Amino acid sequence: MSCGSTTGNSATALDATSTSFPNLGWSWKIPLAWLTGIALWLDRRYEYRALLELDDHLLADIGLSRTDVEAVRRSHLYLMAWRDSR
Repeated sequence: MSCGSTTGNSATALDATSTSFPNLGWSWKIPLAWLTGIALWLDRRYEYRALLELDDHLLADIGLSRTDVEAVRRSHLYLMAWRDSR
């Protein structure tokens, strides 16, 4: 065979195998969005727990009170975000 023949060209073999892989399109985004929602939920839960563990004087230093933190946690918007993240 000469160097210019196309029967032994490896690029032709690669082109034939690359068409057999499925096009995943948007389907890989669903598990990623699900995992992102869980991570955000866990992060919010950790932050609220950390705020509730602070002393009242430390909360006052950052401009919050314990009732403010608990009110946000029980607010309608928080419950909607919690329900949507499940």
